[in-house]
Amino acid sequence: MIRLLTESDRFAAMSFLNRSPEYNLYQLGNLESLGVGTGKDNDICQFWGDFVDSSGRGELRAILNRYMTGWSVFGVSAADWSALAAIIDHHPSKPTRLQDNPGGVQSILPYLHAFQPSAVKTEELMRLSAADYRPAPPPMGATIRRATRSDFSALTEFYADAEHMSRSPNAVERPLRDTRIWLAEWQKQILSVALTNAETKNLAMVGGVYTRPNARGYGLSQAVCSALSAELLSNRKQPILYWETPEAGRVYKKIGFKPIGTWRSVLLEPALEFMAAD
Repeated sequence: MIRLLTESDRFAAMSFLNRSPEYNLYQLGNLESLGVGTGKDNDICQFWGDFVDSSGRGELRAILNRYMTGWSVFGVSAADWSALAAIIDHHPSKPTRLQDNPGGVQSILPYLHAFQPSAVKTEELMRLSAADYRPAPPPMGATIRRATRSDFSALTEFYADAEHMSRSPNAVERPLRDTRIWLAEWQKQILSVALTNAETKNLAMVGGVYTRPNARGYGLSQAVCSALSAELLSNRKQPILYWETPEAGRVYKKIGFKPIGTWRSVLLEPALEFMAAD
């Protein structure tokens, strides 16, 4: 049986997702910061549980999470993957993104009918332990520091033209408010930035790492990621990240990140046959 979760399900949901915390970091972060939600009336975040028995009160076998138009799911192989995919297919939010690391099956994409992938990225997932951490000193003349609310305008301008790492003002404001951003600057100009997209009590997802093209090759990304990681480790939070370019992978490995698997991110678009039917 699949039903919307309520606050009474929070502990069971947290326990289930903690079977694979690195892959479920976004779901766990949503649970900790937003709660389970108010069911169908919640416009931002919802959780569904797939239960073994028909009462909807027994053992969980999958959890599906929606955050705005982005979706993620985690479950065991016996989960009702078709029914879980049907929720995504028919939700009025019109899904645009999918974290396709479902655990019990290789991918949930074959179970979707109303949507198809427009782009699929498979990246290396890495984590950093305190024992492996290797600090990187800042380049000569650069200041590495944690950003504050007063940096909002400068950070918005920085990310407005950050190639594949470009972010909207809202996507800049959110980590400033809810998690953290670290930056490297020289003569009061921001040259490199790293942030956390989600945090839980024990984990943090590092992302948004970008250095201006004219400032590359000086170790700024390494220094800013190192400073961010040091703060997370001091807060007893293990840094997690996934990377797209070989240059980024080399930076993270120098700091001490170790590979633990792969991470699949999918952009969704309406399936052609459903568009034709409309």
